[in-house]
Amino acid sequence: MTATPAIETLLPHTGRMRLIDRVVSFDDQSIVCESDSHRASDHPLAEAGVLSIVCGLEYGAQAMAIHGALLASSGLPVTGARHGLLVSASDLQWSAERLDQCAGPLVITAVSEFRSGDHVAYRFEIWASGVAVLHGRASVLLGAPIASIESALKGKIVDSFRD
Repeated sequence: MTATPAIETLLPHTGRMRLIDRVVSFDDQSIVCESDSHRASDHPLAEAGVLSIVCGLEYGAQAMAIHGALLASSGLPVTGARHGLLVSASDLQWSAERLDQCAGPLVITAVSEFRSGDHVAYRFEIWASGVAVLHGRASVLLGAPIASIESALKGKIVDSFRD
């Protein structure tokens, strides 16, 4: 497999909202990522310094998005990187209450369970220090290809300056 592109090029998230630090591996069905961001004192999803385990859903969703972008850039069977909207999460189960108290890096795995033209579904799991702290399923409704959205927005931004 070729070198993995930089995370910054794979997600629309920037700055502190880009929660995934590294892609460990991926293939056409799954991805394994790591993150150290859960222990940041200024984590953007923390409330009063507490990062709830429920925020792990965003880590899973970002791993899913990275997987889709990697597939689109690698020639594997998908139809281009696209923005998505998380439409459902199910079967969420956890063994910890807080991500910020998990030692070591988080290991996030996501396995594709379903792909169609405008919908993807994944099973995901988050591990910390060899213990599964969260797992569940998530479904995403895919929108237009990212390049189309960027082109449309660029036109709108230019048009708004003309007014």
